[in-house]
Amino acid sequence: MAATAAAVVVRPVTPVQASLWSDAWRRLRRNRLALAGAIYLAFLIVVALVALVHTPYPMAGVAVATPYSGPSAAHWFGADNLGRDVFSRVMVGAQISLTVGIGTQLIILAVGVPIGLAAGYFKGWFDSIVSFFVNVFYGVPDLLVALLLVVLLGHPGLDKIIIAISVTRWMDMTRLVRGQTLALREREFVEAARASGAKPFKILFGHILPNALGPVIVQATFGVPAAILFEAFLSFLGLGVPAPQPSWGSMAADGLSAIRIAPHMVIAPSIALSLTLMAFNFLGDGLRDALDPRSRR
Repeated sequence: MAATAAAVVVRPVTPVQASLWSDAWRRLRRNRLALAGAIYLAFLIVVALVALVHTPYPMAGVAVATPYSGPSAAHWFGADNLGRDVFSRVMVGAQISLTVGIGTQLIILAVGVPIGLAAGYFKGWFDSIVSFFVNVFYGVPDLLVALLLVVLLGHPGLDKIIIAISVTRWMDMTRLVRGQTLALREREFVEAARASGAKPFKILFGHILPNALGPVIVQATFGVPAAILFEAFLSFLGLGVPAPQPSWGSMAADGLSAIRIAPHMVIAPSIALSLTLMAFNFLGDGLRDALDPRSRR
């Protein structure tokens, strides 16, 4: 009986899952906006990696150009109030934005997925505690929590920004995974795995999580631009990464006072931020449509 149940679990599911993922990949490639977003993000990652070893001018180098000078052949995005090359700083700013966006989602996945799986599978008192904390965090404004954490954690830094954003957004992933687990825990393949003597850890991470992976990926994809925008807003307020590290938000804040004489100081980081947010959103929309089984023909 155990061997039969194990066969029911393993053999039929694997080809079906492979078909779902291959079909999702085909539909994703047909989504032009999602494909354009993926291409732009790949380009942005290359720019961020190149900036690790080379930028046209030193990121913090002052007086490399005339202060407030506009775009030119030597300085594509012009110079800021200290004569620093804006293009070089935008390149380094891409590192910060991607680090914050991806770093926060990795922490949120590491925290939200196990908690959501356990709460949805075991239910009972643990689920009640998790639901209580989720509701409490939803009742407190994100910005207030982030500001308090940034202040309490001491001197502003990239790691503190990542922690602050993760603390304010872990509930979304936890609630999503919990809901998926509640829907999947009564499915036939989970019952078969349970009847075959599989341990809860094996059921959660070997059967439930792979079948809930699509919504998790979509949620993480949408979470990256939200974290990037949150970091840019904190940096705009002066609570982000410390100077002279360039954040797109702090660069826009620096150029706000001189927007009439040097609008490029605001336009360059703002366009970079907007394109990045749109690219992640387009990719997230494409993944959501591609991974939705109801859209299969």
